[in-house]
Amino acid sequence: MKKRFKWGLAAMLSLLLVVMAGCQAVGGVDVGKAALSSLDVKSSMSKQTVSLQLVPADGKLSAEDQKAIDLLSSLSITIDQAITQDLNHASMEGAVQFQGKKLPFHLAMDAKTLNLSVEGMTQPISVSLEPETLDPAFAVPQMNNESVIQMYKDMLGFLLKHTPNPSKISITPVNDTVNGESLSLQKLHVEIRGDELAGLAKGFLTSLSKDKEGLKELITRLYDTYYPIIAAYYAGVPGMEEDALTSAEKEKEIALVADQLISAVNEILPDFDKNVNQLFEGTPELRTVLGKDTVLSLDFLLDSKMNIRKQNMDLTVQLPANKDIPVKQVKVHSEAETWKINEPVTIHPVDGSKGFWNVAPGEGTPGEVLRHLDSKSELYRLLKNDMQITRKSFDMYAEDDPTMMLVPGYEPVIVNNTLMVPVKHVANQLDAKLSWDKATKQITLTEDLTGAKIVLKVGSKQASINGTAEVLAEPVQNFEGSNYVPMRFITKALGAQGHWDAKGKVLTIERD
Repeated sequence: MKKRFKWGLAAMLSLLLVVMAGCQAVGGVDVGKAALSSLDVKSSMSKQTVSLQLVPADGKLSAEDQKAIDLLSSLSITIDQAITQDLNHASMEGAVQFQGKKLPFHLAMDAKTLNLSVEGMTQPISVSLEPETLDPAFAVPQMNNESVIQMYKDMLGFLLKHTPNPSKISITPVNDTVNGESLSLQKLHVEIRGDELAGLAKGFLTSLSKDKEGLKELITRLYDTYYPIIAAYYAGVPGMEEDALTSAEKEKEIALVADQLISAVNEILPDFDKNVNQLFEGTPELRTVLGKDTVLSLDFLLDSKMNIRKQNMDLTVQLPANKDIPVKQVKVHSEAETWKINEPVTIHPVDGSKGFWNVAPGEGTPGEVLRHLDSKSELYRLLKNDMQITRKSFDMYAEDDPTMMLVPGYEPVIVNNTLMVPVKHVANQLDAKLSWDKATKQITLTEDLTGAKIVLKVGSKQASINGTAEVLAEPVQNFEGSNYVPMRFITKALGAQGHWDAKGKVLTIERD
């Protein structure tokens, strides 16, 4: 399903970016100032709901597609209370709803740690946010939050300055409630269609081509923000050190970059419409995605200080008719309101009385995840049955490998009519932990889902699973630095199945 929705996702991101950058003064209200003021909010409380609807394509759908559409269309997120205490401390409490079920969650973070608890977990997850714990390469001076925010403000201000307004934009006074408080507000309504994007982009480029000084200021800000980080990153790396530019050299280089960018824009503009038409002709699906039926409608309710107190969003992305796409429209609806702006507030920490499961970003195998859940919980059922996080499938090629990995350690081989596979590669694909005893030439695998221990020895047919002896069809053998084991044994031991296509010389290994 992910691949099928790529057009809708691309359109959604494009529309959101253009709307952020396409609101200049309307009805006496400086919309640009309102957009920039949102970056000046240091503390607040808020709540929000987001829901998704997929409209099925015309015609009969497969049971699998209908199931996926029903599941995603039932999905919604409710944030009952989000608290931003300062630039480094925030918390969020709410629930994810799907198919009539509800999964409450609680998230809290500071400068060093992000903690997350979801109903059904036996322990909350704790993820370190300190750069040196994520990757040693990031153990260099980092940008502080103030510099990041100022950079964003400069970039957003530059975009706001040059992008024209969409065709439908208006300001009207309204009375509405925010967190139960009645307020007099200004409602900014913005509506943009997919077929406006090309015109907005052209207007932006046309305006940009006439603002060399503004472009130089933006490049200067980016340079001042990122150069110290890049210099610290490469400090001490042979051949990569560079002396800092003098003020004159810096000014010259920035002017050169600005000239090059404006020159590139001026080359694009004369044939802009022609190139857009060629793009649509070459990719006709884009005419639908970026057509009149793709619409983003936004309402921002602003107070007298230009703070956004309430917002409503409706996005409809029209998808092209295609037998491989079971959906013709993606619809997203969101509502949010904010109060206690820049007033003292305190976040709600996640309850750690039962300890935390410390995990690094990107880590946490399916087995580890499930072992940290109550097996009777909705979360366990969702991940195990609906999302099938334990399911694995990968191919190994003996010949003509399209993945360009036809090298020792990744390809299956046949020895005395026995199909052999590289144990390390298969273990990695199935999330099994592998340990190697160089002295005894013994390999120990720990199966991810059950924790079963598999013991092998190079040169031997003797193996064991949880202490029970097994005899291999062929001994464990080393080919060009990689240890190979009979496929049927290792796939069964790791809870998988192997399917060998003798004609195509392709091995498919799957785990449910």
